[in-house]
Amino acid sequence: MVLGEIPTTRVSARLQQSPGHLIRVAQQVHTRLWSEHVGADLTAPQFAVLLVLALEPGADQRTVGERASLDKATMAEMVARLVRRGLVLRRRDPADGRRKLLALSQNGAQAVREATGGVVRVQRTLFEPLTPEEQLEIVRVMARIARLEPAAVAVITDARPILDAQRAIGYLIRVGQQVHTKLWTEHVGSELTAPQYAVLDALESEPGADQRTVGELASLDKATMAEMVSRLVRRGLVLRRRDPSDGRRNLLSLSSAGQDLLHRSAAGVRQVQLLLLSPLEEHEHEAALALLAKAARL
Repeated sequence: MVLGEIPTTRVSARLQQSPGHLIRVAQQVHTRLWSEHVGADLTAPQFAVLLVLALEPGADQRTVGERASLDKATMAEMVARLVRRGLVLRRRDPADGRRKLLALSQNGAQAVREATGGVVRVQRTLFEPLTPEEQLEIVRVMARIARLEPAAVAVITDARPILDAQRAIGYLIRVGQQVHTKLWTEHVGSELTAPQYAVLDALESEPGADQRTVGELASLDKATMAEMVSRLVRRGLVLRRRDPSDGRRNLLSLSSAGQDLLHRSAAGVRQVQLLLLSPLEEHEHEAALALLAKAARL
């Protein structure tokens, strides 16, 4: 199966058991669905900010950032952009000049109303491969992986049909991806990103595979894969040559340096996957992976 430009057919067995990889692919699916049903005028994080302000008008910028799970720098940049677009009103707190108080403008409130139908369609489509029981379970699982507070988890798993940022599965996937990125930085480092590791892992499984096949195995779209392979070739981690039987195809293989880096990173990668699932009981891991694979269309 291919969802837009995202290949979701062939994935290596090791990556099928990697919660970080499954969350990344589910995030790609969500991004693609968002583009189709909501459009480019409002990103998912921007919608989360506007929705928080619809629920908590006059909240300070720090609180809104925490509710939307955005770091301080990202939140400051996003608010500045939303203010310039006339969607958010910002003023100094008269009681504390260091705090910025935010509210929706009329245009911002209208933007939330207009986007909500598309957002609901995104969540419903993302949920399509899952039964109603599985939908409730994946929300519970992702809330735990996202490290939300127990009280927030209780609200999320309540089946009342209220649309808020915390209830949206797309939001939970985004925050889960943020947790994975933080763990990856701590335990693997910056020498190899998770998608780059997926490419090297795929090449160890299928040495000499063509670039398109490796992209499918690593769940990367054509443009991202081409850019990544060029970077890995420049770093001397991947060898690339033309297929002698078809000059349009690039055949790829690991260099000795690439294989060495892959093996050196393996222990850290395993630690990341274990820590990502650590809020769950061990007996819940297999079912959680199966749910994530369904949401990721794998």
